[in-house]
Amino acid sequence: MKWRALVARADNAIVGTRRTAFVALWVMVIVQIVWTVYYCVRTHPAFTSIYYPVIFTPVAAALALTAGRVRWVATMARLLIGVAFFENVIDRLGFLGPPGAPGVSWGDFQHFIAYTAQVNAFAPASIVPALAVLATIAEGTFGVTMLLGVRVRFASVGSALLLFTFATAMVLSGLSQLQYGVYLMSIAAWALATVDASALSVDSIFVAARARTA
Repeated sequence: MKWRALVARADNAIVGTRRTAFVALWVMVIVQIVWTVYYCVRTHPAFTSIYYPVIFTPVAAALALTAGRVRWVATMARLLIGVAFFENVIDRLGFLGPPGAPGVSWGDFQHFIAYTAQVNAFAPASIVPALAVLATIAEGTFGVTMLLGVRVRFASVGSALLLFTFATAMVLSGLSQLQYGVYLMSIAAWALATVDASALSVDSIFVAARARTA
């Protein structure tokens, strides 16, 4: 009972940040749109180098416009964040092709460790492999929980914190997080934690099952 009370209290605290989350989401959507348009006009990048913000920004904008009241919009944002995590994990494990193949960012774990060193340029080199492993475990965990919809609210909070950590590390290391829309996805995940994003989820199946047996 104490555990359930703590979970309920945490849920209420998360939902209580809804207005702040959506204000932050609006700001980040505008920043991401302005940057993406400017970057595309100035550099004419290949779609493969900028497809994260191109795909996710319209969904984040729809989430902001509907204020999270449209369940399928929130669910789409949740699934896209889950797909992003899952894609990154299978990429570094070599399932998308070898290093240098079209659309492949790393191709193997050694290349991902090298990238982790770039993202965490401020960190001692000795801990970089451990950071790469921990990041992979965290992304894999939140990728699966977001895709399947397991404890959606807490998975969203965890995803938001993980993405915020990634984005901040990139900024501190002099890299562009806007090219990947990392802060945008982080704030969107925070907003998802305050609304109902449980369509097409394990959570909704359990709720329906409990309703039938009640």
